[in-house]
Amino acid sequence: MNRFSGDSGSILIVGDEFSDVQVVSTMLETLGYDLVIARDGIEAIERVRARAPDLVLLDILMPVNSGLEICRELHAMKEIAGVPILFLSADEEESSIVSALEAGGIDYVTKPFNKAELIARVRSHLELKKTREQCKHLLRKTEHFLEVMAHDLRKWVGSSHFSAQLLDEMDGLSDKSRRLSGMIKESTAQALSFVDEYLANARAVSTALELECKVFDLGPLAQASIAYHRAEAEAKNIALDLEMPDGIMRVKSDRDAVLRIIENLVTNAIKFSPLGATVTMTIENHPLSLIVADEGPGFSDDDREKLFDPYTRLSARPTGGEISTGLGLSIVKRLCDLLDISILVESPAKGASIRLTFAK
Repeated sequence: MNRFSGDSGSILIVGDEFSDVQVVSTMLETLGYDLVIARDGIEAIERVRARAPDLVLLDILMPVNSGLEICRELHAMKEIAGVPILFLSADEEESSIVSALEAGGIDYVTKPFNKAELIARVRSHLELKKTREQCKHLLRKTEHFLEVMAHDLRKWVGSSHFSAQLLDEMDGLSDKSRRLSGMIKESTAQALSFVDEYLANARAVSTALELECKVFDLGPLAQASIAYHRAEAEAKNIALDLEMPDGIMRVKSDRDAVLRIIENLVTNAIKFSPLGATVTMTIENHPLSLIVADEGPGFSDDDREKLFDPYTRLSARPTGGEISTGLGLSIVKRLCDLLDISILVESPAKGASIRLTFAK
């Protein structure tokens, strides 16, 4: 993470007009910024690969590739993720500004440049980037702290649960003592289940940044997930059905992450389905989609507004006394966003239905 002292930071200026680049450079170089110049998109990409800047100033009118095309190419580079791109242009048309923002630009400065305005916008976006990086760093530290605490908590609760089990097996216990030990066993078992679910989801978050996309067949993955959850469903007399077309259904994505998404959806469907219900997984072609549907209470309008927020408790409650951390669907949404998988909460007549649509 970059640390700024006063007006510091690396700025990549992309433009083919020497006079414009010189004007912008003159305005900024006396303020302590490290300026790097690129004359076109090819040079810009080379500069980014050599060293990612903290900010990009990009001329919208370029001789070969337009600034809009260069912006899209830069946004596709992992080296520049989170780096703000400001467009420079003499065109004040609203349509041009909208096109620049839609291409990924975060701001738009028109020529002739006003020195005070340009410096203010540069400073503002550098500070915003700094703040975002600090927040991410703090979030990582907080997540690490919570994971360490969860491991310690599991050890302490596990010890209490084991002690309650031993106590319950002792001869000569009064009815009251046996009743109390049973309560301890039940509450510690629920706490252990909660911690285990939290740690499982925390692992999914930590591995989300190491995704590796390869082509695989979605069918066997769906079958494996159904088989894995069969015993869990049978414990509640819930039927698990899989409906899919014949043939190979190729997906280019991270297989483990997709499996994690499916397992979260199936676990949720079982958790909130009434005894004796049916959970159905359906795969459709054109476009390739996977749907998990249940016969539970579904989602209220209030639920839909906060469905993918972490640690959110929805109106429905697990039907078999299971623990819900409120993390499952937030992890699903995060992984779907990373893998460019569209997720849609449908509105069936009964129960809940969530559709995943895979990119071509």
